[in-house]
Amino acid sequence: MGFLTATVLFFFILTSLILILLVLFQSGKGGGAMNMMGGASQTAFGSSSADILTKTTRVVAMSFILFSLLLSFLFAKKEDKIPVTEEIPTLTMPPADSTPPPLEEGK
Repeated sequence: MGFLTATVLFFFILTSLILILLVLFQSGKGGGAMNMMGGASQTAFGSSSADILTKTTRVVAMSFILFSLLLSFLFAKKEDKIPVTEEIPTLTMPPADSTPPPLEEGK
């Protein structure tokens, strides 16, 4: 794994963790994680905190998508590694006996 791939992977994991936390802190119909900790989001961070959280979530989500696309291009397999002119070996089975084993009469 190269330096670029490791760096992008690190930022991808960091972005995903931040995105998870941002989604959990937003208050939806159920109230979100902020109400579970004992305070409303408006009283803890002011009335404009929902707008800031929403905008931050959008930016982090867009960076998450960009990092995932970049990782898919970095981890894609190159076709030059597979030689086209080489034949694929085939497995053949030895010929089976065409005569069945003799039947034992009397048993």
